[in-house]
Amino acid sequence: MSNHKKTNEPTNREWQDLEKQIHALSSDHSPARRKIIADIFRSAVKLTQSSPGTLNLKISSSVLKELRHSFDKFAPYKHIPKITIFGSARVPSDKPLYRLAKDFASEAVKRNYMIITGGGPGIMAAGNEGAEKYGFGLNIRLPVEQSANQFIDAEKLLINYKYFFTRKLFLVKEAAAFAFFPGGFGTFDEAFEVLTLLQTGKTNMIPVVFIEPKGFGFWGPLVKFMEGVMLKKGFISKSDKALYQVFNNVEDALDYVAHFYRNYHSMRFVGDHLSIRIKKELTVKHLKEANRLFPTLTHLGKIQAGTALPEEENEPELKDLPRLLVPFDRKDFGSLRSLIDFINDCKV
Repeated sequence: MSNHKKTNEPTNREWQDLEKQIHALSSDHSPARRKIIADIFRSAVKLTQSSPGTLNLKISSSVLKELRHSFDKFAPYKHIPKITIFGSARVPSDKPLYRLAKDFASEAVKRNYMIITGGGPGIMAAGNEGAEKYGFGLNIRLPVEQSANQFIDAEKLLINYKYFFTRKLFLVKEAAAFAFFPGGFGTFDEAFEVLTLLQTGKTNMIPVVFIEPKGFGFWGPLVKFMEGVMLKKGFISKSDKALYQVFNNVEDALDYVAHFYRNYHSMRFVGDHLSIRIKKELTVKHLKEANRLFPTLTHLGKIQAGTALPEEENEPELKDLPRLLVPFDRKDFGSLRSLIDFINDCKV
């Protein structure tokens, strides 16, 4: 009697047939994209072979659907920069804090930004009300406290999520800046997650503003704790202070965001190098000064002027932008944030 255990694994012939079908479905795409598409199909097939259980299959299916739906919703607005607003769902509309968030969103739209919120009441509603027809709502389905606010264009800009982690992905991924207003556990969760992602290089470097009315006494004490206790005890680095800034008025906060993009455009890691895309070239004097000021970024090699790397060919719209090339070990992202400020401060 054979001891061979029967499995659901496809035969070589079945894999070949699957590869042909994948190739036919993705024939209009580039070789790099075809490879990614093939990996998605293979992962789905392998998931069914591993017998993960019905619940796990449902989770996988729901997540993929939420990702696809979100990509589709954001696609028409991909060239418009967006600011994600966080804050308490428990702030009534007659409070100064609500009006501050509403004014921030309104002024941001005047400056050609769109707004993203968590889609619920309180600060989220203030953000959507201020943004009018230019505010996304990424609503989480909860049994209590949260339902989508009435200020969102439900057809075009509302996305409902089952899972917090897929919702968080798009609250972060689509943002050109983060604006945090006072809130509870959820706001702190988002704030520290964002700072952790920036500190570890797990998301694009973008500006973070903490906003509160003057004398409100919320972010000030938190920053005092972070810098007086966490930093003093060595749990964060001095350079991490560059990752955030506290403001008491809308204009200053938005000026800070605008300054971040004055000359800096974007960045991309290519192997051991960081390619920093800028709008205007820095002078030789500026480069020399940058290398002097940021020793933790230059111990593997100098910051040098350059052009698009071959690996950046899949972003043709950015190919003509000047570059700063940094052999970066991905350890001190706080200093990298300060380097961006230096780039933007240079008179070019």
